[in-house]
Amino acid sequence: VSTQSTGDVTNNSQVSSGASCGGSDQSQDNNSSSPSAKQSNSIFAIMRERESKRTLSQALSAANEVAQHLTLETGHDTDRPVKVARLQKVKPVTIYVKKADETIYNALCLNKLNMDTLKEEIAAKYSIPQNMPLKFYKRSKRGLLIHMDSRMIEQFQDEDDFILEISFQNKEGLFEVTFIY
Repeated sequence: VSTQSTGDVTNNSQVSSGASCGGSDQSQDNNSSSPSAKQSNSIFAIMRERESKRTLSQALSAANEVAQHLTLETGHDTDRPVKVARLQKVKPVTIYVKKADETIYNALCLNKLNMDTLKEEIAAKYSIPQNMPLKFYKRSKRGLLIHMDSRMIEQFQDEDDFILEISFQNKEGLFEVTFIY
């Protein structure tokens, strides 16, 4: 087989592959000496090979379609890596407060910018009982007194400074804290 031309080698391998697929009488036809028999055998061999290639390509395309449906169902594109969301820590905000009669500011570190955290920090710094209710007000530069809510506290920026007025309302049983800007 190795001494024949490359065309004969492929024809022989095609015929032998066809013979292994169940055609033992075809190998006998290959041994016949007439040129027309060799030519018809090679044509049949080529047709079998094309049919097997067609069947193989159909199987590959079907598998490819199944694989595409699998990637669509999972929602992940196999070409790009999956992005992982980063959790960014909220940086604590430090505000500086002092009473009008004090000369030195006290630092309040607010891990969360909400009313509860502000109440805890002010109660700890100025010896106010934890269970005592607090009301927060803001006095603007023009003298307006504004009731503070959580949205105003969220606007605090790092290293803001305030002067505090803390008064106890005995009638209502609560502390009023006024931030003067």
